[in-house]
Amino acid sequence: MKKTLIAIAAIAAMGAASAQVTLYGKLDVGVSSSTKDGGVNQGAQFGSSNYETSRIGVKGGSDIAGGVKGTFQVEGKLGATDGSFKDFGRVANLGLTGNFGTVNVGRMWTPYDNAFNDALEYNSFSAMGSAFYGGAHGDNGMDGSGGSKNGFQYTTPTFSGLNAVVMYGSNADATTSTSATNYTSVGVNFANGPLSVNFATEKVLTSVHNVTASPYNAATGAAEVSAAGLGLASLTGSYTNAWILAGSYNLGIATVHAAAEGATADGFAAGSAKDSGTSVGVSIPVNKATTAALGYATESTTLSGKSDGKMTATGVQVVYAWNAATAIYAGYRATDTTDLGSTTAVKATKFATGVRYNF
Repeated sequence: MKKTLIAIAAIAAMGAASAQVTLYGKLDVGVSSSTKDGGVNQGAQFGSSNYETSRIGVKGGSDIAGGVKGTFQVEGKLGATDGSFKDFGRVANLGLTGNFGTVNVGRMWTPYDNAFNDALEYNSFSAMGSAFYGGAHGDNGMDGSGGSKNGFQYTTPTFSGLNAVVMYGSNADATTSTSATNYTSVGVNFANGPLSVNFATEKVLTSVHNVTASPYNAATGAAEVSAAGLGLASLTGSYTNAWILAGSYNLGIATVHAAAEGATADGFAAGSAKDSGTSVGVSIPVNKATTAALGYATESTTLSGKSDGKMTATGVQVVYAWNAATAIYAGYRATDTTDLGSTTAVKATKFATGVRYNF
């Protein structure tokens, strides 16, 4: 860990002479407690990333010529309470930006991810995040974990608050197959005054579930198996096509949020699965330093029109901005999950409070 941070500082120091370089990060430390039907109920647990992922990164850029600027960014997950750091697995890319727009190559968040996150600040108490990432589509992105690698992304210039993003990636990771696959995503974003609207689609390799052998757990994907387990030579051609439409409007006294998403996922032993979800939320500035938010979301998953799974989630959070860098938070999330092929809902809750520090 110490060697890694020394290397990061060295990068920043060397680049400062010729480029604008910024060392940044987020530390989130708190106490949490969770319960789950049929699971282990955890008492008070002290740890990192209870509200948002603790992270550290370096970003910067320099002028090249003709108004074109070269940029870079690397970012990795950080254990704020145990000092753990593995690699720059969240973001790692190089780019060019100018009047033509922005081009990035490497690992980055996808247009689908950005549309999702812009709907309502994504964190551990986001009802939409819990419900929408609980179905057959899940938290995909190009590599199945929300980010992308080996990707190419182009963002157009913004005109009157409107821009578009296209992304392509080859040879994405497929945990259930060694077959190469391609990832594509397209997004359209609008932000002007109090209104923000985001639309995105993505096509990604489907996680494969053998629902014939055992019920598919819509929340955890516990019934995932290999292509061999399904009696298939490979999973090539088994894709999920997904879309999301999300927006928000600032009323002054509050900001309201709404989103809808849908997906069709192939590669299931019993056929294709379809997701359909909706979400609503409100964020209220209680005073200059305190913001309260409430959200509700639901998603249904249907397998070949015969078997239904469902998840509903409610999230409540309060954030107090102590100063520009430090915030104190408290939040509660409750979910009800009914797996495909089941009629029993599994209830789970989480409560956490802690401190978040940005630098």
